Amino acid sequence: MKLGFTSLILIISSSLHAQKNDSQLISRHRPGLFWYFDGLRQTKSTDNHKYDRFVFDLTYNDWVDDLKPFKNRWNSIGFNVNFMKDIKFKKTKVFSLGLGAGYGLSSISSQQIFPTENNQLVISNIQKPSIYDHTCIKIHRLFIPLELRFSTKNWNRWKFVIGGSFGINAGMNQRMIGSDGSKMERTSLSSTASLLNYGIHSRLGYRNLSLFGSYQINNLFRGRGNPDLHLFQLGLSISLF
Repeated sequence: MKLGFTSLILIISSSLHAQKNDSQLISRHRPGLFWYFDGLRQTKSTDNHKYDRFVFDLTYNDWVDDLKPFKNRWNSIGFNVNFMKDIKFKKTKVFSLGLGAGYGLSSISSQQIFPTENNQLVISNIQKPSIYDHTCIKIHRLFIPLELRFSTKNWNRWKFVIGGSFGINAGMNQRMIGSDGSKMERTSLSSTASLLNYGIHSRLGYRNLSLFGSYQINNLFRGRGNPDLHLFQLGLSISLF
């Protein structure tokens, strides 16, 4: 036990001594959870200046247009997972492109339900008293993100990202939640959901953390007469490497 404690103290002290104020240290250019992860090939020197290749977005999800925003429950939480290549340019270190693939799950807890009337969706409120407390709408998306990235040159950098995404809706369903919190009947909305999704997003942050916002340009539902709702997200982005 004493030997393990002594070894831990030595490791911490040596690591603190090694973190000199030198911007040329390779470790300074490899931030994130997988700081020393090299993958399946030997790390190249140019890799030390690449960032934001695996970005996780934790988001609050809502919609606008036919329904007013910020009327849903606080637990309308979802996430996006982005795998991207950071494409650098030789003439500048403050600008790069991000291109890759992503998956998103958006969950919206609402007082609205979407019953079908005459083969069209309508928006209806849960009337109290009721056996239902609220609904939970879940939207699965697969998409390709493209980003313009601007940042300062130092390892402890500020960054600003503006981009867009294009993809497909991989599924959409509505779950009724009972007044006692139990999960009740589940209804698929995939037949009325838009096949495609495309939108814009932005990030503003420091090093591995960023504020995130996105807006889906096209309607969540397809066809005339269906509700006109556009998904938007606000949250926090974490760059793991």
